[in-house]
Parts: sequence; structure tokens; C-alpha cells
Amino acid sequence: GGGAPRLFPFLSGVRALRAYAGFRPYLPDHLPAIGPDPRVPGLFHACGHEGAGIGLATGTGLLIARALTGGAPELDLTPFRPDRFPRTTKEAER
Repeated sequence: GGGAPRLFPFLSGVRALRAYAGFRPYLPDHLPAIGPDPRVPGLFHACGHEGAGIGLATGTGLLIARALTGGAPELDLTPFRPDRFPRTTKEAER
């Protein structure tokens, strides 16, 4: 068995039907990065959706498709800008 019942004894009689493991990509503000990266021409980001990537894939795909074809996005992408975080500690202190 796994280690969960050692930490939570009340789980000792529970049978697990399935288990999941994997990387949960996230960013410090818990919002995904969606859109062009102004630092690298031609690079677009669509990442950091935490555990909701599958559910948000069609909407994110639409936003990226509009950005790639020059169309207007259906929502303001400013909160999702890939470059919204400082790249260095010195930038963060400004």
C-alpha cells in the first residue's frame, strides 16, 4: 500500500480506484501565460494552467489562434502576458 494511511489512518479502509501523478505547471499569480513573448519574436505561450489545462484548452487555443492570425481576442490578455513577471531580483526590487 501507499503512504497515505500512515499519514491519515482513517483512509486505511478506503480502496483507491485510480491514482494520478504528474507535474502541475503554475505561475506565481496562479494565472496561465497566454500570448506572444515580446522577448522572442514568433514565440507564443499557452502554459501554466495548473490542473485545468484540458478544460481550458479550447479557449486557450482560440485565444492563441486569434493572436497568430491578427484577430482581436475575445478578452483582454493583459493579465496573462508571459512577460508580466520580473526576470531578475533587481527588476523585482524596482
